[in-house]
Amino acid sequence: MNRIAKVTRLQMNKPDVTFAVPLYILGIVMVISVIIVLAIQRAGSDPGSADYVVGARMNMGMVWSLPGFLIYLGVQAVSTTFPFALALGTTRRAFVAGTALANLIQSAYIALVMLALLGLELLTNHWFLGLYVLDIYAFGAGNPLQLFLTVLIGTFLCLSIGGVFGAIWVRFGAKGPTILGLALGLVLAIAILLLVPYFGEIFAAMTEGTLALGAIAAAVVALLGTWLCMRRTAVR
Repeated sequence: MNRIAKVTRLQMNKPDVTFAVPLYILGIVMVISVIIVLAIQRAGSDPGSADYVVGARMNMGMVWSLPGFLIYLGVQAVSTTFPFALALGTTRRAFVAGTALANLIQSAYIALVMLALLGLELLTNHWFLGLYVLDIYAFGAGNPLQLFLTVLIGTFLCLSIGGVFGAIWVRFGAKGPTILGLALGLVLAIAILLLVPYFGEIFAAMTEGTLALGAIAAAVVALLGTWLCMRRTAVR
């Protein structure tokens, strides 16, 4: 357990990247959202109308703002610290477990930040401008618990996906992530081809619970893939 905790501390030794950069990204998205909302309102939209609220709650800015950065962070968390961690005497199993724990801590941090922002958004009647940034359908339309769990699981998934790509890069070199990406794209294309006649039934059967379980399962698979790569990776 001590080795796992040391890896976790190692992964979080850059608080400016781990904790500050997500805040910068969220702030930029909010500024852009304000500009867009003001433009829409100047075009004649009524912030108090039902149609406006429905359209505003489809805002996906916050949903797509962090995944790219989080996947990058997951990649570098594995690829840059693995040799150093092993040089300090950490086992490969402890490295993967400690990295997963660091991912979970960061996921909880981002989820709590967004939860606090949602509280401010509701308290200020959507930032005094009819601005729907976090009170959106993708996050439960103002449901604090759903927002927290969605962000927590989604962030952990992105970090875990980045981690497995980083592990494959360390194990197989630059061609590894490319081959994995192409393989995943091929599998996805074949799945779409086979399942497209049943999309209506599949989407109708989906619930928040099934999506959450699917995301958790994908994160576990990514962590398992990271561990399998790390087992035989030479320290360079």
